Order: sequence, then structure tokens, then C-alpha cells
Amino acid sequence: MISTQSSPTREKILEIIKKLGKATVKNLTEELQITPMAIRGHLSKLEKEDLIQTDHVRQKLGRPLQVFSLTDKGDSFFPKQYGNFAVELLEDLQTLEEGKIFEMVIQRREDRIIEARKSSINNEESPKMRLQRYCELIEKDGYMPKIEEISEKSFLLTEGNCVVRQIASSFSFCCSSEAKVLSAIFPDATITKISNQIAGDEKCAYRFEFN
Repeated sequence: MISTQSSPTREKILEIIKKLGKATVKNLTEELQITPMAIRGHLSKLEKEDLIQTDHVRQKLGRPLQVFSLTDKGDSFFPKQYGNFAVELLEDLQTLEEGKIFEMVIQRREDRIIEARKSSINNEESPKMRLQRYCELIEKDGYMPKIEEISEKSFLLTEGNCVVRQIASSFSFCCSSEAKVLSAIFPDATITKISNQIAGDEKCAYRFEFN
């Protein structure tokens, strides 16, 4: 379930904190049947990985009690149903007003993305600089992009991760929508999609030929 540098014990600690919402060293010791010192060692490593956070709760007597909870990063390792929800929502939108509302929502999404990314790219810069800036923007969204320079005006953009894969498997507009975004941001380039993860390729890839 969890893919980190964590040991099985630390994975179990994350699971317990997830189930309880918050946990103390005592809670974890009782659940795992190992010493408090060992628990604290695991907690320290999880905190360094930014998977948990610590709150100090005041008590009537003695030192404040340390209470541990998951960070957003830690919580992200647990299964979510966002993809299923989005697919179901889009399926419902397709049935309204003969699909007109669906088309309107998709268009607004494209316009929003284009506006946000265009504003961060300087059109006076070279094609290579603009593509590198574009990669910085989509890297933040988890696309794992890479630019390969073929010639002065020819480039290959690869995306190692399809962040909307579950939705794109049901709705082909996701791929065409990305192509529209790229064409709007790089109007001086002929862009050709040469591989597609949804079609079974290892990565999505676009070839750019600038005028």
C-alpha cells in the first residue's frame, strides 16, 4: 500500500494513526507490542520524511502529551476514490442538456489552465526556455515531464505520469484537451502526439516543431 523508505513497522504505525486519527506513543506501543523507545525511533524517522506531525497537548499534571497525526503527504499514501467520483460526475454531466453543460465545463477548465500557464511563460524567450518553463509548471502537478532537444527548433516533451489516467481511460477528451492547451500556449509550433499512456505506451510524448 505504502511506497516509501518506511519499514513494515513504520507502515503499520501510519495505518494505526490513520485509523485512530491521532495517536500517542502509548497507543502505538499497545497496538504493536514493542517498546516505547522503539516506537519513538520509528516516529522520528517518519517525521523526517514529513509523513507525520506532532502536536503537544497540555495536561493537568506533568509534561505536555505528544500526539501524532498524518501530514497531507502521509495521508496521500492511502487509497482514495477521487478518480471514481470524477468519472461518475462527468458521466452525469454528459446526460444534462444533451451534453451542452459537459462541453461548457470542459471548455472552462481548458480556458482556466491556458490562462494560468500562459501568464507564467514569457513569449519573448526562446522555444527551449519556454518549454523548460512549461515543464516546471506541470512538474508541480505531478506530470514528471522531460524535454529533449532534437534541434534548435525541434523538441520532444515526454510525460512520465498521467495525472488524470483513471478519468482519461473513460473520457478521451482528456487527451484532446491537453493538446488544445499546448497549442494555445505554443501557437508558433506544430505539435504532434507520438505516444500515449492510455493507448498502452510507456509515456505520453509530444514532438514540437517551431516555426
